[in-house]
Amino acid sequence: MTVCGVVAEYNPFHAGHAHHLAETRRALGADTAIVCAMSGNFVQRGDLAILEKYRRAAAAVQSGADLVLETPLSACLWSASGFAFGAVHLLDALGCVTHLSFGAEHADLALLRRAADLSRAQGVHADTLKQALAAGLPYAAAVQQAVACTDPEAGALLQSPNNTLAVEYLCALDTLQSAIQPLAIPRAGGAHDSDLPADGLPSASYLRKRIAQGEIDACRPLMPEASFAVLRQAIDDREAPVTRQTVDQAILAHLRRLRPDDLARYCGGDGLENRLWEAIRDNTNVAAVCSAAQTRRYPLARVRRALLRAWLDLPNTVPPTADYVRVLAVGARGRDVLRRMKDTCALPVIVKPVTERTLPDALQPALAHDALADDLYALAYLDPALRVGGGRYRKTPFCLE
Repeated sequence: MTVCGVVAEYNPFHAGHAHHLAETRRALGADTAIVCAMSGNFVQRGDLAILEKYRRAAAAVQSGADLVLETPLSACLWSASGFAFGAVHLLDALGCVTHLSFGAEHADLALLRRAADLSRAQGVHADTLKQALAAGLPYAAAVQQAVACTDPEAGALLQSPNNTLAVEYLCALDTLQSAIQPLAIPRAGGAHDSDLPADGLPSASYLRKRIAQGEIDACRPLMPEASFAVLRQAIDDREAPVTRQTVDQAILAHLRRLRPDDLARYCGGDGLENRLWEAIRDNTNVAAVCSAAQTRRYPLARVRRALLRAWLDLPNTVPPTADYVRVLAVGARGRDVLRRMKDTCALPVIVKPVTERTLPDALQPALAHDALADDLYALAYLDPALRVGGGRYRKTPFCLE
């Protein structure tokens, strides 16, 4: 069986995601099983997912995926390198994934490999990298500039976010010495964070804006039918849309208890902690804190991730790698993969959350942290009656018959 991994957030699952899965099967065969490593309730841009993770996973399995697993929380709140490494580590640990499919603006695998090799071999352009960092560029931009000095064509790739992630996936595969084979699929549709769909394929940010503004019907033509039905049901249940604004004051109340030394545990201690502390003290909502703290050196997404890490008490020393595998949704082919994983997976597999209590003591702190994160996420549900804790043990994976 060909088993292809996909790293995703599906925030929410839209027609562009369905196109990627269809193109993956076109390249590898119609019977390919697709296993997704999907972000949970918190996403890499430093925000709460607009739909709860089990609902997003259900939408994915009903729209072309076969098995959806949760990417480790720490990886979801890391830069592109940690996000990619954590997700690829999870897929590699399954022991049965043969391919990794990802979208890229330029799906030239040889060129992407050149960019990946240069990104990892920092000694080739160490002086340029050092100068760029000294000039106040964020690390990712400094690497892009340094790579461009050595190989302009490879450096140009890193100006596009999906290319950057593609390069990080290749770096992760190399670091892990994984046997998984990469498959680059040309990205179609609206660009990252685009305000308009392209060729009927939207960006996720476009859909989130429409959903937040109550323009739900505008999303219907841009999402698979099953995915739109999941979104509509979550809205009817008053569980969605989930936005950070609902928990804005809860986040700020926690942040104001922290001093710069405390904040340094969550953001790396390179000076950002001082900007965060001043911004937290001087502003009255999280959006204003982010606006005040961000600079060219400290991009908005990094600031938002640092604030969420502080709220969740997730130090940036927690590695992005997986200690266990959590199943969020499964279809028929996905059940075949799960059966195969009994012999191949290097990590404990959690299907029913109640079984977490039987796992080794060494895993319990990480499991408890995941449960806390889900309980804090629940505070953002629209219906106050849904904001109770303990949801982790009341939910089970969606199973498509």
